[in-house]
Amino acid sequence: MNTDRDWMNTFRPDIPSTARLYDYYLGGKDNFPADRELAERLLAEVPEIRIAARENRAFLQRAVRYLVAEAGIRQIVDVGTGLPTAGNVHEIAQKIEPGCRVVYVEGYSKPHVSEKKNSARAASYASQ
Repeated sequence: MNTDRDWMNTFRPDIPSTARLYDYYLGGKDNFPADRELAERLLAEVPEIRIAARENRAFLQRAVRYLVAEAGIRQIVDVGTGLPTAGNVHEIAQKIEPGCRVVYVEGYSKPHVSEKKNSARAASYASQ
């Protein structure tokens, strides 16, 4: 079996990705022209998408702060994490408790390439 042709292993920046759209709405840099074009078309139809993405991210950060600071959680599994962006789970958790450990699990392994290069410490990565 030739895995090079497997859609899970083939990087296609010419086809928009929901993870890269979300990155674009958050003001990230890990997106491509096809993503930006679709994102702008969607924003023209539903301008609240950018606000919804930012509110979703803010909720994630509030939830992590609560779990670590108030509930005493020290190990977190982030399932379906998508692309790494500012305010990742391990950044929020370790700001409160440096010993906190986070495992990221993503069915699509491509999003974590840049984060693996940038994060030599506490976060761990797994793909299905």
